[in-house]
Amino acid sequence: MTIQVGPGSTAPATERRLPRLLIADDDPVVRHTVGAQVEGQFLVVGAAQNTGEAIALAAEHRPDVALIDIDMPGGGGLEAVRRISQTSPETCLVILSADEIHDHVVELLNAGAVTYLRKGISAAKVNQTLEDSIRAHARGAA
Repeated sequence: MTIQVGPGSTAPATERRLPRLLIADDDPVVRHTVGAQVEGQFLVVGAAQNTGEAIALAAEHRPDVALIDIDMPGGGGLEAVRRISQTSPETCLVILSADEIHDHVVELLNAGAVTYLRKGISAAKVNQTLEDSIRAHARGAA
């Protein structure tokens, strides 16, 4: 028996299904870097360069987790969090930010984000935070 783990690929049923991840950041270097950091731990199902793309890709793919830049064209992280929370409530939302401005973080958490990550952190920290956030989101939805 095989299970689908990504477009066009199969794996034995004993292998775990990789959590599906949407990356949304207007900087292509950040999208590429995060994609490389999560390789083997997450299946990247979409990479958005603006708020509208993030919302559309979340609605289309219903990822397990979305990593969303706080400052993107088209409304930014706050708009993306609000809209994705409505259209794909099963998606765990994690904010990606270059800074930790308290008011922005609180506003995003109140809008539906589970936590935030600072840009430039280690791959291990990215992976662990995304995994922990998915579990926390699932507990909150139960």
